[in-house]
Amino acid sequence: MKGQVILMVKFKCFSGIKKTFSLITLLLLIFSQKSYSQDWSGLSYGMNHWVHALTVYNGELIAGGEFTSAGGVPANYIAKWNGISWSPLGSGTNAEVDALTVYNGQLVAGGRFTSAGGVEVNFIAKWNGTEWDDELGGVGSIVAALTVYNGKLIAGGYFVYADEVMVNYIAYRGSGGWFPMGGGMGGSQGQVMTLGHYGSDLIAGGFFTSAGGQNANHIAKWNGTSWSPLGSGISNIVYSLAEYNGELIAGGLFLSAGGVSAKSIAKWNGSAWAPLGSGITGPIYQYVFGLTVLNNELYAGGLFETAGGIPAHGIAKWDGTSWSALGSGLFYGGSNAYGAFAVNTYGNDVIVGGLFSTAGSTGVGHIAKWGTPETGTMNITAAQQGFYNANTNNLNQSDVIDVALFESTSPYNLAATASGVLDSATLTASFQFSEIPTGLYYLAVYHRNCIETWSGTPVNYISNGNVNYDFTNSIINAFGNNMVQVDSSPVRYALFSGDVNQDGVIDLGDGSLIDNDALNFEKGYLPTDVNGDWVVDLADEVFADNNGYNFVSKIIP
Repeated sequence: MKGQVILMVKFKCFSGIKKTFSLITLLLLIFSQKSYSQDWSGLSYGMNHWVHALTVYNGELIAGGEFTSAGGVPANYIAKWNGISWSPLGSGTNAEVDALTVYNGQLVAGGRFTSAGGVEVNFIAKWNGTEWDDELGGVGSIVAALTVYNGKLIAGGYFVYADEVMVNYIAYRGSGGWFPMGGGMGGSQGQVMTLGHYGSDLIAGGFFTSAGGQNANHIAKWNGTSWSPLGSGISNIVYSLAEYNGELIAGGLFLSAGGVSAKSIAKWNGSAWAPLGSGITGPIYQYVFGLTVLNNELYAGGLFETAGGIPAHGIAKWDGTSWSALGSGLFYGGSNAYGAFAVNTYGNDVIVGGLFSTAGSTGVGHIAKWGTPETGTMNITAAQQGFYNANTNNLNQSDVIDVALFESTSPYNLAATASGVLDSATLTASFQFSEIPTGLYYLAVYHRNCIETWSGTPVNYISNGNVNYDFTNSIINAFGNNMVQVDSSPVRYALFSGDVNQDGVIDLGDGSLIDNDALNFEKGYLPTDVNGDWVVDLADEVFADNNGYNFVSKIIP
């Protein structure tokens, strides 16, 4: 690999990240094309406990489960992800969320909870984007599955009654309350664990062995008026459903479908069942709990170890012909039980939530995404006051600067950081960011002895694009006009120099550090070399003294 290598020692501090200092003794920056392939990555810090349900609402990813924090912030059993950070939905619920869907422009959650946002509910509640309410009435026990069919909200689960009407494990919401669907499900256990669609039919899967009074082994279809079986059904519990390449896919814990060997996953073409290769297996667990489709590929998640005979560890992909693994899969410490409880898509990524703390080689908190990082480039033009030479219009040396992107609205959460080399002639450095969605972000620049400086307004970052931002051509390009003019021809503004200790203020503390190094005749790449001439002397102290006298400090939103 060819490129330019710059060797230096650097102190780095990002304010807003609790001022974590680290000494980077070797910085290798290689200016070359970098190719990205699909891999695992975390969603911030993830959750502190298991994730059971996923959906997308108002452009944000919604996760429900057993957790009480998401991304390090309190979030009781449900949270939303905007592509950068997690936040709660009000005060959340008082117990586990197991099912999610969107109905009439509002988010519906079901599970084991009896209050949402402090409002008393019965296992189901609605979020209108601002607050929770109990307008959906309630059901008598756990809601395990939700979907929308023919404009109606459908709920399935462990309940026999809904709004005190006998519905037998499945019901639809109509005007005035919940209503039964053809007598519901039966058998020694009638629970409905998953709901899906195939063609114009609603599909239900679960523990039941009858639907609407007919034999229907663990899976059945509803045409709007009555239930009917899908062939002879499936030999044991169905936990997940998806439509893929014109066929219905069912996943769960079973060994056959329609009398044909099919290990925990099978497909229905409208008239017959068939396996997907040699299926999903494992020496202890063989569950398929989640299914989704992205880019004409089927993704299956659950508690299992192999798919099609190859190691897959809780998550695998079917391309219509064969199975393949997603990296080294999902793990949870040394436990034999690991993998996904929920699988969905968000943008161009597959999202999995469940019982795992590692995805591939990446540490995650019960939720992760699989995809190809989308990279964008920011070209930033800036100058350090002490480094700038008005006679040559150049900097005394090329140097490393750090850049951080922050969300454009309070509390201005950190989105990403990157490092680059500010060229002494062009005064420009390039920074690459991956997995950051297109949108408005404040841009903050950091240098080893300059004041932290933010962009005057949020910058429109474009994923997979090129964005330019110039601090030097106008003082208003810094938030609070927090720069100093260093040239009149051409007109140029620069970052204030002298914040040697990177505490956000230029004061006697910085001057003292410069004095000490000057008295010891220190030379080299040092924060106290404020003018970049590789020597610490009185010329460096001038910048700190003058800026300290003028009470220069950082200004941030």
